[in-house]
Amino acid sequence: MDKTAVAACEAEIRTFLAERLAAMGPEEGGLANFYLRKLETGRIFSRYDRELLVLLQGEGRVVHAGIGIGQLSAALALQGSEVLGFEGDPRRHAAAEALRLRVAPEARYTICPARFPEGLDPAYEPAGATLLFTNVAATWPEETYDAMIALMHRFSRTILDLARFGDARQDPDDQAELAGRIAGTGLVLTPLNFVAEKTAFMEVRRAG
Repeated sequence: MDKTAVAACEAEIRTFLAERLAAMGPEEGGLANFYLRKLETGRIFSRYDRELLVLLQGEGRVVHAGIGIGQLSAALALQGSEVLGFEGDPRRHAAAEALRLRVAPEARYTICPARFPEGLDPAYEPAGATLLFTNVAATWPEETYDAMIALMHRFSRTILDLARFGDARQDPDDQAELAGRIAGTGLVLTPLNFVAEKTAFMEVRRAG
C-alpha cells in the first residue's frame, strides 16, 4: 500500500478501536494496554508494521502467528497477500474478526481461533509461504521453541524479531544466543535493517 492507503487504513482502524472501546470497554473488547496506547497516540501501525508492509508487498501467502486484533494482518491482506492469522485469546480473536469484517471483508484473510502452531491444519502446504512473527513475547517453554524452529524449515522464509520471539530480550547476548540456536538447526538468519527501535528483525531461510 502507498502512504495514502496506509493512512486511510489506519484512520479506519482508529475509529474501530474507539467505537469498540466505548461500546464494550477494554477487557470485553479484547483491547489490551498495547492497543489502548495505540488509540491514545493515534499511531495504529508501529514503525515495524510499516517496514513489514513494505517488505511483504507482493507476497503471495503469509501465515501470521499471533495477530492480536489483526491490524497488521488486515493491512497485509488489503495490499494483496493471502493471510492466515492465528489468535488463541477468545476476546482478541473476536476483536480481530470484527476488524476484518470492518476493513477487509473481501480480502483473502482468514483468522484461526487457536494458538500457532497447534491450530495449523496438517494439510496446509507451507512451501512458498512466509511465516511471520511480530511482538510474540510470552515466555515459551522449550518444546514450543523446538516446534516453531522445526516449522521454519518447511516455510519459504520466516520473519521474526529476536527481541520479542517467545520472550522479551533486549540484551544483545540473549538475542545472539537465540540466533545461534536457530542457526544450529541449519537455518540462515539475515538481519533486516528496520528503523524501528528496540527490534531485531531477521529473515530466516533454509541453508542453500
